[in-house]
Parts: sequence; C-alpha cells; structure tokens
Amino acid sequence: MESQAKNNNYDTIPIHIVGTLDDMAYGIAKQEELDSYEVKQKLVNNINKLAPQDMNYLINQMSILIDRSVNQNEEINDNTVEKDFISFLIKLYY
Repeated sequence: MESQAKNNNYDTIPIHIVGTLDDMAYGIAKQEELDSYEVKQKLVNNINKLAPQDMNYLINQMSILIDRSVNQNEEINDNTVEKDFISFLIKLYY
C-alpha cells in the first residue's frame, strides 16, 4: 500500500504547478539537448519518490514562485529564488 501512495505524488500536485514543472522540464531538455519526454519521466519518477514533507515543500515553494511571477510581476531566476530550493529542484531533474 505504501508504495502505491508514493506512486501517486505527482497526481496530487495542483495543475498550475504541474504546468510550471512541465515548462521547466522542457527547458532543461532543450538546454541539455535531451529528449523532453525522458526528462519529464525522470522528474515524475523522482517526485513520486518524495516524502510527504518534501512534497509539501515543493508545492509551497512552487506556489510562492508562481504568485511572485504572476501576481507581483517579479522576474524569477537563480538570483531571486532561495538557493536551497534551487538545489532541491536540481535534484528532482538530475
């Protein structure tokens, strides 16, 4: 049962965050000259392995970034995002 719950982490992410993660995966694939489907599959697999507290961290931090970008018109880049969250995202993709 526990492994089934872990396999559904990605399905619990709000759709606006899924879209942003998809865009990030596509950008990484393009930059690294990788197959975008493979990058996305690796992302989904890694998200599905996350512990509940890491899932909460991912969703909360992504929600903050999306709000800052959409509602506050703030540019989101490696200088405006917490370094710990950047490291967390890198681990999800690589």
